Amino acid sequence: MGVMVVVSTLSGSVAAADLPAGRQLPIKELRERTSALIGRDLILSGVVEAVEPITEENFDDWRLVSPCIGSYFVTLKDDTGFVDVLVRGNCLLKPPMVNGLWIVKGEKVWMKVTIFVPNLNPFALNPLVRAIAKDFGVLPSE
Repeated sequence: MGVMVVVSTLSGSVAAADLPAGRQLPIKELRERTSALIGRDLILSGVVEAVEPITEENFDDWRLVSPCIGSYFVTLKDDTGFVDVLVRGNCLLKPPMVNGLWIVKGEKVWMKVTIFVPNLNPFALNPLVRAIAKDFGVLPSE
């Protein structure tokens, strides 16, 4: 199953990334082209290596404006690397929505994400790259 990469610009228009149609964006390439991809929406897929809740100890690491109930992060890994992805919880505090769908360790998933780099330093050789999930789903087992 191929994954199409679509880039949505801040102006709301949609432009094709300089990737061939149907080609999945490898995490290694995301890391190599970070500055060109910051703030853009991308589709990634891989296996979930870890699932961790957002706590008081790691809250500041994610630069969250408010601690949404049920927020957690996953470490998504493909054949080329890994990236931490924040999955936001319920920021509206509406009771039926407090316990949203959780991704499970070991699942193969696709994720529509926005890339960001906390404390961006253009001279850093290996900047910390993170993503925020906008949507996700489980991929069928192969």
